Amino acid sequence: MTTEFYATPVFPVSKALQWMPPEQLELTSTQADWLLYEGSLTERLKQVGQQFSVKLLGQQLLAPNTEEKQRLKGKDQVVIREVLLYCNEKPWVFARSLFSPSAENANTLNLQQLGNQSLGESLFARSDLYCGDIEVAEVALEHPVAQLNQQWFGINQRLFGRRRIFSTGGEQLLVSEVFLQPSPLYSSPNNRS
Repeated sequence: MTTEFYATPVFPVSKALQWMPPEQLELTSTQADWLLYEGSLTERLKQVGQQFSVKLLGQQLLAPNTEEKQRLKGKDQVVIREVLLYCNEKPWVFARSLFSPSAENANTLNLQQLGNQSLGESLFARSDLYCGDIEVAEVALEHPVAQLNQQWFGINQRLFGRRRIFSTGGEQLLVSEVFLQPSPLYSSPNNRS
């Protein structure tokens, strides 16, 4: 896989976003199809793209932002994991996952050893997985992920992201995904920019 064209950003990359119910954003049918997809995003990307891979940007114990802390019931320190999901040798999705140190250390979840493997693939293989409601966000041009998108692809546009809480093995994981320019989410001709 060729990734040298996409300089590795400094971890942690992401900053707070304003998350909302999907009906509060005016989405095209293509955007809604991707943002509101209930199944494993990893599996869907594998079906649509070729040469799927994951690039770990970092995983360590850090303080969540204020809004994330509220969603995770006031935890002061969580494990933050950020990755890029590649298809066709290009980063299509930036993903940020937050979970407690106890989740990282749970042998059944295998979160410590994930490295460049997909968290989604691991989660959706579990029989006790509960998926929370999907929230969406518009990513402003000045957000660090939008800045990366502009740097890598030369396109200065707002991006879209989605987020939900997953529960499994007695643990909760907060997973957000921001779709980058090469992803099919932006292929709709009536896309707002």
